[in-house]
Amino acid sequence: MNKFWEDLKINVSEWSVVASEKAEEFTHNSKLRLDIIQLERKLSGLYVKLGLYVFVKTQEKNVLNFVGDKRYLGLIENIVKVKKRIADKKESIYHESKEEDKESK
Repeated sequence: MNKFWEDLKINVSEWSVVASEKAEEFTHNSKLRLDIIQLERKLSGLYVKLGLYVFVKTQEKNVLNFVGDKRYLGLIENIVKVKKRIADKKESIYHESKEEDKESK
């Protein structure tokens, strides 16, 4: 009977370690997904700003060429940066899920 309790303690200890690791992975992935949602909102806002800027410039000043326009280029640069950050976070989630698949096999 003593052996049974020892085995049970060992199994419970191993299960708690696995459960803790899984909870940590879930928390990390959830944070990444939340970061992606926030970045996508920021990206949408940047697109709106860019669209409004182009509209106003085109409507009021009949500008059709934005070469050298610092505000325009700054908005484009910010959009590219945010899109890169979103892609990096999605790639991180993808790689982590691939690693989990390999470990579970």
